[in-house]
Amino acid sequence: MTAGVDHLVVGTASLEPGVQWLADRLGVAPAGRGRHHRYGTHNALWNLDGGTYLELIAVDPEAPDPGRPRWFGLDRFSGPPRLVHWVLRRPDLDAPWAAEHGRPTPLTRDHLAWTLTVPDDGGLPVDGSGVWPSLIAWDGAHPSDGLDDAGLALDRLVLSTPAADSLRARLVAAGLVGHLGNRVTVTPGPVALRAELRTPGGPVVL
Repeated sequence: MTAGVDHLVVGTASLEPGVQWLADRLGVAPAGRGRHHRYGTHNALWNLDGGTYLELIAVDPEAPDPGRPRWFGLDRFSGPPRLVHWVLRRPDLDAPWAAEHGRPTPLTRDHLAWTLTVPDDGGLPVDGSGVWPSLIAWDGAHPSDGLDDAGLALDRLVLSTPAADSLRARLVAAGLVGHLGNRVTVTPGPVALRAELRTPGGPVVL
């Protein structure tokens, strides 16, 4: 798969209340669920468009301690569910700057296999804001292939950061040229991450 927005990450302190909150916002129930034994987390998934999906993720209270920091800063997550991060898909993770986004970590779940950059401290990459993406490369099947199409789509991902020029240059270098100024917008300003979605009930902003 070519470079693009792979998925959005919504954090929640507890999965089931988060599922209810997000399903109410989107007007659509999740199309899939899963567990990540290596990191002691579980999730629910919604299909967006064009090989993109939305992931709601939380610490799994039934999982044993993973013996390592959980990804996406979930060990420190508190408060209501919210969009915390996004993941950029690349065919490979061998760019010299990729290590700045975390350690490439091979992972599997059921029939899925992928490599994701994960910082050693389990936090969000580069500056901890969630605006700079994690990088992912899939080996074969993609999660969106098995998720029902419920009429959801990502219209625009807006990334605001004081380091806008640096982030924009990094995304161009990552191969996201076709999305910049269209699906992905990088703007200078205070750190903020916003996803504009189309749903069966109308536009929704996360």
